[in-house]
Amino acid sequence: MIMGIQFLTLIFKSIRFRPIRSWLTVLGIVIGIMLVVTIFSISSGVQNVIAKALQMFGSDLIMVYPGKETNPMVGLVSGERFRDKDIDALETIEGVKFATPVDVASLNIESHGEKKGLLVHAVEWKEIQIVFQESQGLRLEEGVWPENNDKNEIVFGYLAATKLFKTPIKTGDEIIIKSRKIVVAGILAKTGTDDDNSAFLSIPIFRHLTGRQGAMTALVKTNPGVDIDLIAQQIKFKLSKQEVVPDFSVLTPEKANVLIGSVLSIVEFVLIVIALVSLIVGAVGIMNTMYTSVLERTKHIGILKAVGASSGNILLMFLIESGVIGFIGGAIGAILGIVLAYAIGLIADGFGIKGFFSFESLDFLGIFVILIIAFITGMIAGFLPARRAAKMEPAEALRYE
Repeated sequence: MIMGIQFLTLIFKSIRFRPIRSWLTVLGIVIGIMLVVTIFSISSGVQNVIAKALQMFGSDLIMVYPGKETNPMVGLVSGERFRDKDIDALETIEGVKFATPVDVASLNIESHGEKKGLLVHAVEWKEIQIVFQESQGLRLEEGVWPENNDKNEIVFGYLAATKLFKTPIKTGDEIIIKSRKIVVAGILAKTGTDDDNSAFLSIPIFRHLTGRQGAMTALVKTNPGVDIDLIAQQIKFKLSKQEVVPDFSVLTPEKANVLIGSVLSIVEFVLIVIALVSLIVGAVGIMNTMYTSVLERTKHIGILKAVGASSGNILLMFLIESGVIGFIGGAIGAILGIVLAYAIGLIADGFGIKGFFSFESLDFLGIFVILIIAFITGMIAGFLPARRAAKMEPAEALRYE
């Protein structure tokens, strides 16, 4: 009778006997489990980052942009732009404090003889200062907010000023954009959002440099205590009268939460489907390996039965062997998944997005459950080969060549 340690020894010897095939077999399991663990490891961090971004968005702000809410990127890349008079008309709505145009473009900036591309936002200084300070709680790390939209002044995000160029940018420095000298008036304190990797110019200077007219989006700030959803409906009605941007979206903080949550759910669903496909591929690989193992060990199975091993022993041995292969793949996948999540967190930190990953947020119970699933997947994949091995007659198995 094969029992205890001898039983497990036979299993691991069998796996070591064919190392290359065993490693190739677990690859599908590794990829599937790695994706699942990565998703679980960063999902809470992503939610925290989104929650922080929505908090930074401000509960009294409404954003208006071209395109439908279901597909905002189409509108943003289509080139459609709001006219200034259409945005100014929004200020006539009761409860609106102001409506300001916002634009963005990637521009080459030269500082201390070094050129770098940077995302530059076009804003009205007075309005954006109110938005940053009152709605988003942001402040300047150094310098002052420009007051004159016609002056050649710029405000840098924290990381853009300190990390983008070899020589950090300071207030009072002169940078060059398209041969135009612009003075650095201020540097934002670190926000943990993409504002850290951006810069801000006034609308007139931005338009002079890019040749653009109109605005890509409009930012509407409401007065305290108003019904923001009602104002959003009035904005839709007001903009429906203009004909330049036929399709547009009015995004309130609540809608932004729902929209981002939906996008995140779709991304998670797609990754989980990919992970499941990888698990299925891995399971098929385990089944193929176990069938081959049964054929290679036919005489061995006959010897085991001849010395007293029952069909149940043989079945259990092959089931556990296939389960161990699945578990090993799951363990490697879990480790690589955590490493990948950690790497994603480091990359996000480099872009100024904090909290994407932390070891404290790891769900070790969930990872343990995933490993059990990997083990069970291996056992299920190995059931048919194991049953075939268990049904072998000892005499026939001993005669097999």
